[in-house]
Amino acid sequence: MKYCPDCDMEFIDSVETCTDCGKPLVDKEQYLAEESARIEREAAEQTQLLKEQQAALDAEAENAADDRRPAPAVYVRRADRYEDLKSSASAFLIVGIVMVILSVLSWGHALHLPFSIPSNVMLRILFLLFAVGSFAVYIKTTADAKTVHGQIEEEQKATEQLTSWFLESYTPEAVDAAVQKENGTLRPEVLALKRMDYIQDVFITQYDLADQAYVDALSEDIYAKLYEPEQGDE
Repeated sequence: MKYCPDCDMEFIDSVETCTDCGKPLVDKEQYLAEESARIEREAAEQTQLLKEQQAALDAEAENAADDRRPAPAVYVRRADRYEDLKSSASAFLIVGIVMVILSVLSWGHALHLPFSIPSNVMLRILFLLFAVGSFAVYIKTTADAKTVHGQIEEEQKATEQLTSWFLESYTPEAVDAAVQKENGTLRPEVLALKRMDYIQDVFITQYDLADQAYVDALSEDIYAKLYEPEQGDE
């Protein structure tokens, strides 16, 4: 049976053109088979495209999640923290003094001062607010610096005690023996990582140190004392 796809009309086999639109007729069964195959092919292509798009979205979401993961914390020693706070306090003190000077100068004309700067009420208020805010931060930062300063000696003493204990209790050979007993023979770069892990585990298990950043910093110092002289000799 002949068929016109455009007009959706059927004709007997002897008719060659559509009486409605004048276009050539096709075999209906062959046309329907080809159309069905085309639809299936397009559906498969669309499904594949959706899968690829979903995979790309999943990869992008995973990368975004990796970017949001916090970086390992870096331990800041109390002495360094104290110096940072002192510098910040000094900076805010200077800013506060400058704001006070500007605030006074903004009132220079009204106070009959020899020097003044052009200003309006809003600018005078801003100068005053910045001055008050800067002095408030200066006072808070100075108080924090004093608190941290009182902790410096305690931290240094604790660090020295922990370092001395480890160096007296463990030799490089003892650490390597423990690492190799658990992991077997390792490449130099892997061995270095396992040494560090072992030192960290000792402090965590023996002293129950909760600050991982402090444990990392302490372990790095001890690793340097244990192995860097040896590497220098090599």
